[in-house]
Amino acid sequence: MKARSKTENYELRAAKGANESFLSTIYTGPEDTFASLADRTGTSREFLTGLNPHIKSLEELEPGIPLDVPLPTRHGLIRSTGSSAYDIAKREKALGVSEISTPGVDNPRIRLYHSTTHGGAMPDEVSWCSSFVNYCVEQAGGAGTDSKAARSWLDWGRSVSRGDWREGDIVVFWREAPNSWKGHVAFLVTWDGERPFVLGGNQGNKICVDDPYPFSQILSVRRAH
Repeated sequence: MKARSKTENYELRAAKGANESFLSTIYTGPEDTFASLADRTGTSREFLTGLNPHIKSLEELEPGIPLDVPLPTRHGLIRSTGSSAYDIAKREKALGVSEISTPGVDNPRIRLYHSTTHGGAMPDEVSWCSSFVNYCVEQAGGAGTDSKAARSWLDWGRSVSRGDWREGDIVVFWREAPNSWKGHVAFLVTWDGERPFVLGGNQGNKICVDDPYPFSQILSVRRAH
């Protein structure tokens, strides 16, 4: 039997719902202070600077500083951009985000997507389709699944029948076998041809619009409640 790679072992653990407490990354805004962040995370300035040594010497915070915070507190710190998750996905696509092929070098944008899910920031070779969707949903002010596992989206929102599909709905596909733990998740773009076209991350190692799987491999199409 072929041994699983480190990446597959991690994804399998994520798919089974590992319940460890992890850190996640946020970026400070113009109104953030040590006191406000400590209050909103239920921690203290000392705790936050212990997690983030790069801010220990600062007297005041400035916008755009990356901070690690306990994952359970993340949702209370996210500010909605006022855009839909699908619109945010299209903006990310316009940035030309793709994996970096140089060994040991990761695209920081993909690490940012991963930072929104359990396990935190990970190398860009770890499957990131779910982390990308999670990032977009969070930036739109919603709650994602906080999981790197594509099939975690089967329990998100509500199921939508084919007659009610809309551009921007979230599509969950199976990979390898319907009863496998593996999958793919992306945003629905068009579905009037022989295969559905979706906008997603980790499609050819980048964000793009593609038709990676046939209709027969769709497990569910989801929409927020």
